[in-house]
Amino acid sequence: MLFEPDWGVYDMAIGERISSVFNGAADKDAYNQVALVPKERTIKVPSDAKRKRLENLYAQVRKIRDSKTGYERLGEIWETQQAEHPEDWLLSMEIFEILDATQQQPELKARIKKFLDEKKTKTNDLSTLISWGFRLVEYHKQPDYQATLHASPK
Repeated sequence: MLFEPDWGVYDMAIGERISSVFNGAADKDAYNQVALVPKERTIKVPSDAKRKRLENLYAQVRKIRDSKTGYERLGEIWETQQAEHPEDWLLSMEIFEILDATQQQPELKARIKKFLDEKKTKTNDLSTLISWGFRLVEYHKQPDYQATLHASPK
């Protein structure tokens, strides 16, 4: 039983956002828990000039997404990504998502879809991730999602 009216006033703490998350019980001694330290460490990719250029492309796409302007630059960004970072697929998925949501540059969107579909056929892990990316793009079109998106404060 979570609550009985004869217990009195129902108290519920609510908040606007979650500012931090901690794994496990707040009082480890009370629950006889020990902090588990993972054996694996975070993989940190060294940042060289090539990596910084790729990160810059991601930043440009983020700026276009946030400002809702500059969509005409997405083709140039994608061509640069293809020339300098052909192994990267996630930036292509982001550009595809923006083009799909804004219904712009259908030829570019088709080229990116073809590239992503080819990537899917080469690696099982990528196949799953790219398929989920396409599913997410479709999910974002659904009326329920759109209503929630427009109703929530930014």
